Amino acid sequence: LRRSSWISWWTQVILSTVSTVTLLFARSVGVSRTRRTPGDGLFLAGTGLLLAFLSILWTWGGARLARRLVRLPTDRIDSANMVRRAVSVGVTLNLTGMLFSLVGAEQIIGYLAIKVLTMQGGIVPTGSSMLTAAPALQPLDILVVQANTNTLLSHFASLVSHLYLTSTIDRLDPPSIPGDERLIPDE
Repeated sequence: LRRSSWISWWTQVILSTVSTVTLLFARSVGVSRTRRTPGDGLFLAGTGLLLAFLSILWTWGGARLARRLVRLPTDRIDSANMVRRAVSVGVTLNLTGMLFSLVGAEQIIGYLAIKVLTMQGGIVPTGSSMLTAAPALQPLDILVVQANTNTLLSHFASLVSHLYLTSTIDRLDPPSIPGDERLIPDE
């Protein structure tokens, strides 16, 4: 439990930090260069990122739970129920974060597709001056896609950790209620 939590925690911290820096950079540079629209997907990507940071806090709590289970005397049933609850909340948090990130990815890709499809070849002559016809696809737009992908990977890493913990609990097969003697191995 402890090792799995720390590996998941570090993976989430690194990926979420990179995503945060990238999205903040894209937001600040994007606002100064072009006007951002509500349909550009940054809100949903940011919501997925917020849930990734909540998942980081929850995973850190899972590592502390592992330490508490080792230090304090708890019976097998209470320990299993605490871990099951932590895994259940973590899975729900990460699935919700993945949902927001995936819908945000769809919105980002749709926004970029509209941007590409409405470009009319770059420069259009009008009278004596040259004006750009439509905002061109910028490398900064691709960074937003990368940031959202990093957020998805952060949620995925946490889900893998929680599923590993679920399989570990299932292999130990502890009872979920006191008095369920059929699940306790003979000593």
